[in-house]
This record gives sequence, structure tokens and C-alpha cells, in this order.
Amino acid sequence: MHDRDYGRLARVGVVTPQSNPTVEPEMGLLLPEGVSLLATRCTSRAEPRQRFLDYFDRLQDALESFDGMTLEAAAFACTASSYLLEVGHEQRHCERLQQRFGYPVITAAAAIEEALRHLGAERIALACPYPGWLRDAAREYWQARGFEVTAAVSAQPDMRDTRAIYRIRAAEAGPGILAALGTVAADVVVITGTGMPGLQLVCDLQSATGLPAVNSNLCLAWRCLRAAGVEPGSRAPEPGFPLLGGWRERVRTL
Repeated sequence: MHDRDYGRLARVGVVTPQSNPTVEPEMGLLLPEGVSLLATRCTSRAEPRQRFLDYFDRLQDALESFDGMTLEAAAFACTASSYLLEVGHEQRHCERLQQRFGYPVITAAAAIEEALRHLGAERIALACPYPGWLRDAAREYWQARGFEVTAAVSAQPDMRDTRAIYRIRAAEAGPGILAALGTVAADVVVITGTGMPGLQLVCDLQSATGLPAVNSNLCLAWRCLRAAGVEPGSRAPEPGFPLLGGWRERVRTL
């Protein structure tokens, strides 16, 4: 990629929900030097459940907004959409999009699943910012993929408008999640949902539980690097951070 001033190793496109302020800062921190993150947004004015479905249905339009830009991978940064889709639809649609655009199209849920397989996880505990109905859909999604879900806790189970997710602060959500999962039996703790700030919570959960922890954006960044064929470099795994390391000390600079 030496013909580029920026993104000399790879360009990663990301499609994020319209109100989400979290994906770009977290993925931008997680990707190593030489990898550019370029974002576009998916939009819908429907009620929450339909809004998530609209985001996925309109993913092709969002990717079209990159026009002729060359990308090495694209990420769909909305985990919730996947939890509402019919079995198999997510993968088939992403395969069609890859054929159309010529680069891998990776959903946040698919990135989490690949990360869990990579880590050898069989039992998982879920932490999320979702209303109760979406938390339950997430549990069912992971059970359908063969994982034992030993716990599923939400920071705001009574939430009505899911756009409230983007106003949650980790310092407010963290204590309740840590209390609920402090003694959980699992192989990996999964913080699902790209919109809730999760990187500090990853660190806190690992300290509290002694278990590996991941969040949606961490898995997406890791998976996009693999899809683009880029070595993690300064984000190489380190003790306690088996996917990507080298970012913990910079979380509070976001």
C-alpha cells in the first residue's frame, strides 16, 4: 500500500449506527499504526427493534457511500442487529456483500464468535447495555451457536429507546455489572453492544473475575486485522489481553 500517505497497511471501513459515539474512538485506539479507520453511518427512524433490522437491511447502501475507496475490510458495528436476524441470514448477506464490493464484510457478532472460538471458549457470561428483550435475544443467539451462557446481565434492562445506550457511562454501568459477574463461572466474559464504552470495563472485569474479557469493538478490530492480513504490531497480544494488547494505558485518553 505504499502509494498511500495514510493507511499504508490497510484501510478498514466501519458502518456504525447513526447515534453511536463509541465505535470510532475504541476501534481507532485498538488498531495499530498504519491502519486507517474510515467510518460511515446507517440510519433509520423506526422503533428500536425495526431500527436494528433496518441497519442491517441497508448495509449495502452504507457501504456504497465509500464509493470507489479501496478498503481491505469493512465492519458492521451493530451487534444488536445480528441478534434479531433469522439463522443463516447474517452470514449469507455478508457473503453477497463481499462478492459485490470485493472485501470482507464482518459483523460485530461474527467477530465475537470467531474470537471466542480462537480463545477456546465454551461457557460465556454476557454483559450488555440492552433492554431486557434484547438481552434475551442475545442470550438465545449465543446458545444457538453452541455456547453455554452462564449469566446475562444488562446495565439498563428497563430501557425503552435503545438510543439511550449511547448515553451510558462506563463509570455508572460498571459497578452493577462487576457485582453481578464477580463470581461468574465462564471461560470468557463478553461485553456485547458497540455503543456502550467497554474497554475500561474489559480491564475491570478481567481484574475482578480473573477471566479473559472482550467487547464488541475489541473483537471487531482484531477480526478486521486478520481479514486484512495485517500483523497487530504495537497491538500484539500480551498477558491478560490475548486478542490485542498495548492499548490499556491509553483508554483514559479517549
